Amino acid sequence: MKHYALTGGIGSGKSTVLSLFKEMGVPTFSADDSAKHAMQHNPDVRKKITALFGDVAFKDGKLNRAFLAEQVFKDKAKLEALNAVVHPAANSAYTQWQEAQNAPYTMYEFPIVFELNAQDRFDGIILVTANEKERIKRVEVRDQVGEDAVRARMQNQWTDEQKIPVADFVIENIDLSSTAAQVKALHQRLLKLSN
Repeated sequence: MKHYALTGGIGSGKSTVLSLFKEMGVPTFSADDSAKHAMQHNPDVRKKITALFGDVAFKDGKLNRAFLAEQVFKDKAKLEALNAVVHPAANSAYTQWQEAQNAPYTMYEFPIVFELNAQDRFDGIILVTANEKERIKRVEVRDQVGEDAVRARMQNQWTDEQKIPVADFVIENIDLSSTAAQVKALHQRLLKLSN
């Protein structure tokens, strides 16, 4: 069984591409979903986040996402500290999940695979790209934030220009029908590589 990482900048459409692979029967796992689950439900992770950011990190028992985003996306040291707490828990959940799979290949949505230098853990990296203006617009709508907030998040990620030369496959996410066709073609290639 092969294991691939799916990556791309914020707003590139990784979740859309992941769901297209899932529709074709590929076992999929999201690092972001796993991290969110750990921050909300793992007592050890919650304790460490509270130690780093104070009681305000949780509001009415729930993760205070707006506060945390404001804290970490403008301060690289704080972002690294948060990642150091959350990613080991997400990785552990992924490892357990991975061991339970039985398929030609799996797909792990991992937005910062290059930034964390974790690409060697996978059989290949699939990069999702999209026009920067379009990415900003998508995130503004999705997260109800302004352009400055989106750009602050982008500053913490590698650019597409940095990722393309080190990615194994690239999916250009312009419109859904084109993206779906690219995913279908890549799925056939990955099945052949898995034999």
